[in-house]
Amino acid sequence: MKTKLTVIFFVSLFVSLPYTSFAKTDIEFIVDVSGSMKKVSGQETQIASAVNALKQTLQTLPDEVTLALRVYGHREGQEDKAKSCRDSELVVPFAPSNKALIDQKTQNLTPKGYTPIAFSLEQARADFDATREAQKVIILLSDGEETCDGNPVAVLEKLKQDGFNVIVHTIGFNVDDKAKQQLINIAQASGGQYFDAQGAQALGVALGQATQASLVIEKDKSTYGQDIRGGNSYETAVPLESNTEYRLDHHQLKEYYDYFYVDLQASQEITVELKTLEKGVNLKDGQAIENNNPYAAIALHDSERNKLNSKNIIGDANRTEVITYCAARTGRYYLLLGSVYAAQHKDHVTFKLKTTFKGDLGSQSDAGADMKTALRLAPGRYDTNYLGGSDEVDYFVFDVQAGDKYYVGIIPGDEFSNCSFNVAILDEFKQKKLEQSSRFGEGLKTPPITFVEGGTHYLSVGLRGTLSKTGTYTLVLEKI
Repeated sequence: MKTKLTVIFFVSLFVSLPYTSFAKTDIEFIVDVSGSMKKVSGQETQIASAVNALKQTLQTLPDEVTLALRVYGHREGQEDKAKSCRDSELVVPFAPSNKALIDQKTQNLTPKGYTPIAFSLEQARADFDATREAQKVIILLSDGEETCDGNPVAVLEKLKQDGFNVIVHTIGFNVDDKAKQQLINIAQASGGQYFDAQGAQALGVALGQATQASLVIEKDKSTYGQDIRGGNSYETAVPLESNTEYRLDHHQLKEYYDYFYVDLQASQEITVELKTLEKGVNLKDGQAIENNNPYAAIALHDSERNKLNSKNIIGDANRTEVITYCAARTGRYYLLLGSVYAAQHKDHVTFKLKTTFKGDLGSQSDAGADMKTALRLAPGRYDTNYLGGSDEVDYFVFDVQAGDKYYVGIIPGDEFSNCSFNVAILDEFKQKKLEQSSRFGEGLKTPPITFVEGGTHYLSVGLRGTLSKTGTYTLVLEKI
């Protein structure tokens, strides 16, 4: 029966976002001390080649890296296959500055058993702290395939289904074609790379390449937005500034929300822009595992805590959603950030708000939605007036003398192509003196109206149709 040497290096790159290269790196070496460790390759045994390559690799690792060592096949011989195929031991638990201890432990390994690669991968998961954010990488060095009837590819798929994402780089040490193909399959199943090594010298080079491939996986990346943390309720909401891009300083759990607020005056319009970047996050058992499906959501509530509008991004990278709302009255408005569908990644979701005045008659005052809040109007042409969104009607007030003759004109902006205008003139008793509607996308000019009696009158300009955001129109009140 052929026996083999296998060395697995299990690398976990823990990152504390925002991204910094190797902010926390945990590496677990798993050494297969199977019977083929006794085989001589070149001038030394395979165990000696593996130990020397490992010693050189340890010297190249950054000092801040924490390490662990797991071995298998070192206690049970091949006389009892069942026992040997479950012979896997964590010899050196994770700790900083333990390179010397790992080197010491590898000096006294005696090759004995079979090669339970799949079983050791299953056991290795428990060696890592599940509460730490992690990107994990395995470097698997083997001189042959699995010999304990396990299926390493199936193990990796199951770990991934359970939320334990692992990238595996494999090294084939003097392998035959069958073993090489299995190692290639393992690497491809997890998004890793395969490295071939024929001889001890090539083994050291391949191990160095695989280690470097692991260490550069988490490169420095740009993050956008100013860190912020919202309140836990309306009462503890945190104020936001206009024209500032924000991102949360923490991952946001599903169905949890950060509360913010902005104070608006009547006729002020708020535009809220929500963006996702590349990554989403799965929060499970205290562990944050990145994925490629970012979720994000934001909602706008009024001072009475009623939802006015909301936007969701469901698993879409590099997506932008926008809320636009024109305040009908002065007050405090709330923004709630958080998704009912999934957790939000703190570094891959940004939001930004902008406020602008949408006053009528070219002013910073809004024509109200009823006669009590009507805006004073003198005869003339006014090119800057707004309707749309929550602003569905404008009321103006003006005075006339008996015998005065007026007409009203509306020139819509391009935003009103799917809307029509309705114009009405009322006296102070709410009696309509004139009413006219335009066709969709068109303006209007009323026939002249002669006022039999003088006094205060009201002009209402309303929309028929839906316009999600405000548009501009020109108002003309002309005395003939």
